[in-house]
Formats: sequence, structure tokens, C-alpha cells
Amino acid sequence: MAISATPGGSLLLKATKHYRSIIVSIAMGMFSLVMGWSPVYAASRGPQLSASAFILVDGATGQVLAGRNVRSEFYPASITKIMTAYLAITRGWHKTVVVSRAAELQPGASAYLVAGQRLPMPKVVTAMMLVSGNDAAYAIAQTVAGSVPAFVRMMNAQARAWGAPGIHFVNPNGLPNPHHVVSALGMAIIAEHAMKNSIFARIVDTKKSTLPPDPHPRVYYNQNRLLYNYPGAVGIKIGYTIEAEETIVTAAKRHGLFLIGVLLHDTPQGLWPDARNLLTWGFNHFQTRPLITRGQNLGVLRVGHRKVPVMASQTVYDAVPRGVPSRVQWSLIGSHPKSRRLIKSGDKVGVAQIRLAGRPIGQISIQSMRRIKAPPPVVSYHWWWLLVPAAVGAALAVPKQRILKGLQRGASRA
Repeated sequence: MAISATPGGSLLLKATKHYRSIIVSIAMGMFSLVMGWSPVYAASRGPQLSASAFILVDGATGQVLAGRNVRSEFYPASITKIMTAYLAITRGWHKTVVVSRAAELQPGASAYLVAGQRLPMPKVVTAMMLVSGNDAAYAIAQTVAGSVPAFVRMMNAQARAWGAPGIHFVNPNGLPNPHHVVSALGMAIIAEHAMKNSIFARIVDTKKSTLPPDPHPRVYYNQNRLLYNYPGAVGIKIGYTIEAEETIVTAAKRHGLFLIGVLLHDTPQGLWPDARNLLTWGFNHFQTRPLITRGQNLGVLRVGHRKVPVMASQTVYDAVPRGVPSRVQWSLIGSHPKSRRLIKSGDKVGVAQIRLAGRPIGQISIQSMRRIKAPPPVVSYHWWWLLVPAAVGAALAVPKQRILKGLQRGASRA
């Protein structure tokens, strides 16, 4: 049974052409996620940027707000280390990093690790993310997986598991390789998942860190300028090589809206203005709005021929264009549509599949709003049961008739 609500729907027709184009673009296509939400690709106009490819997504839901060339593949440089850090946190956080000679000799060894050092994983991961140490990334890969090739297989497997397109890692640090490429869409998905990890989110928002004395402590400062001069910035990673030019995966939070932006193949002059303009465009054009609130009456669900009023089990938020009414719709699906059991108030009885302007958002559990008694037991009568007594009667009647006929014959002979 489908229930829909379209408050202010008539106002949508009066929206400006600019906002209507945003609504239409948001509703195009889908890419997969975790938490059950479905991010959407939108070819929105977005801001004018110098990067060859860019994307802007709602970091809470994965909804794409703007983008250009989002599936095209480019060299990533050090934004590769987003995946390296995530795997270090989830697969080897309590390990001790043993620095090899190969790690020490990596080009761009800006963490200045020395072969033979034994360092705590949290410190090495933080140093890698702040100053983009290729030596640290190499040492982490060897420690977590036993070898760099094995770690790279883990990186690609994780990207596939997240459904990140256009991703093909060859090393853990982003050094140039013809086969080491990413897409803006793929990196946005990776960043979205990584930022859901509280340890990762804390590290990329760190401005200063140190490594243990050897013989003196080494101090590292985060190279992400936005952390120092863009209000609400919370990460994530920058990168540069001659082949990749400037790259960045950035994130910021304001007024309940969490944005993640990716810029690929940008210019040295354009990177920081582009990053700021992309985030600012998103904050100016979108806002986080509750589409459905916890406890909201969603209609009536039929369960075992009973009408069960149901409500939302949680509040659903989404990034929507400012000044445009939300066209929210939902469909109710019962978990056990033929159930005859007692239903208590608050029992989960199914799910609501939610759409915004026709775009799938995801689904939430629905709960019964009141106690629903179990129906009385059904007494069924089957016609074939009537044959049993009839057959028994017929069987008994035949011998009786034969006896009577026999007595009648005997009487006539006498």
C-alpha cells in the first residue's frame, strides 16, 4: 500500500528556473552505499572551477549535489592515502610500524622515517595524513598486510566493496603510475565511508602532531590550508605530483550540512580558490532538512487483514535546495503481511521506502502506533469431511438392507 505526502506541491511549479534545474539534476542516476542510503549522481551546473573533474556530495547521505566529469579517471597523487589511512585504522590500528629500508628510501619521504624504527601506528598514520609522507604510507602498508602488493589488493578490494567506480590503486602513497588512477565519484564514495570512522575524521581534522623523540621529537603541521582559513573545514587530504597536478578531497560542516568535495587535475593557482568556491556554492544552494520525523504518522499498513497505523522509527534528513518545497513520498511494506499475532505499540512491522522528488533516498523501519489485538481463530470447514459420516452410514446401511431382504425371503418360503 503506497502512502504519499507532497506538502506545498503546487509551489514547486512556481520555483525559479534555476532551482528547478537543480531539482531535476539531483534526480538523475544512482551509485551504491553503506547505511542503506543511495547516493545520486547529478549533473548540476555547480560553480565554475578550473579543475578537470570535480564533485560535491552530501557527506551524510552521499547525495551528489554537483559535478563534472565525475567518472573520468585521473592520477590521484596523495589523496590515495585516504584509503591507506582507513585500512591502517580498521586492520592494523594496534600494530607497531616497523620501518623498512624500502620505506625510508621512498621518493617524497616527508615523514623522515628511518629504517629500523618501531613506531605506534596511530602516530605514523597521523604523520602520513598531515605531511603526506610517502615513507609512512609504505611502512604502514608493509606492517598491515605483510607486503605492499598484499596491501594494494586490500585497497582495491575495499574500493570494490564500497562500489567506488574508476578506482585502481597500484601503491599506497599515490606516486605516479600509468595504472594508478581514480575518479571523482569513486573518491567521493571512499571519503564518505572513511569520514564515518571517528578515528579517521579526528586525524584529518588535526592541525599539529609529533612523532616520539629520536633523539628529538618531530613536529608535523597539516598541509590542508582550509583547516586554517575556511570556517567549518574538517579535512580531508591534498595531493600533488607533476602528472596529477593539484588534487584535493575536502570536507566542511555548517548549520547541520556536511559537504565533501573532490577536485582532480587542478592548477596550483586554482586549487584553493576552487576548493573554497565549491564548498561555498554547496552551502549557499543547499540546506539539510528533515524529510520525515521520528514518530510521524506514515499512514496505515494492512497486516493479516487488520489495519495498523504506523509511524517512522527515526528522523530522515537530506540536502535539499534552499527555498524549494520537499516532494517527499514513501511506500509501506510489511515484514509479515499475513501475520495474525498480537501487535504491541512500538512493534516494528515493516519498512518505509522513501523518495524525494522521485529519487530513492533509502528506507527506515516503521512501528505500530497502537496495540492491535490478534484476530479470533479461524474455524475452517472442508466439504470433504462431510463424506466421512456419509460413507460410514452407507457402509452400515448396506448390510442392514441385506439382512432385511434375507428375512423377507425366509418368511415367504415358510
